[in-house]
Parts: sequence; structure tokens; C-alpha cells
Amino acid sequence: MTAPEIRRYAASGLVGLLAGTIYQLMGVASPAPPWAALIGLLGILLGEHATRAILGRVRHHGDHQQEQTAEPSRGLPLRVRKRP
Repeated sequence: MTAPEIRRYAASGLVGLLAGTIYQLMGVASPAPPWAALIGLLGILLGEHATRAILGRVRHHGDHQQEQTAEPSRGLPLRVRKRP
């Protein structure tokens, strides 16, 4: 097992511990009833989607900043396009 895999498993365990703590504080039984589990899965999916969207915008904004610094001081703006 590699170090990145160990870190992922450790992070997963810590997040599970946090989820268990939150369930206990909310008074939800463990394992969660189907409705709570489905809402939790929906939250995970929405969180993944939101994170991808936010990181995409941050990266796009950083690329835009680099394009602006690459513009010449006179004349038309220079557009730098990256290939996917």
C-alpha cells in the first residue's frame, strides 16, 4: 500500500468518525434509516459537484489572470489558448 492510499483511507475513516458523531448528536440511529442515508448520499453528490465547479472557476480565474499578464503593453490583447 502506498502513502497516498494510506492517507485516503485515513481521511475516509476520519470523515466517517465525524459523520457518526453528527448522527449521534442529531439522534439518528446507526446504521441510518434509508431516508437519512439517501439524503446523506445526495449531500455527498452535491458536495462533489459543487467542489468541482468551484475549483474549475478558481482554475479558470487563475488562467485568465495569466492571460492578462501575457498581454502586450500596446495593441490588441494577446489571447493565449491552452489545448485540452
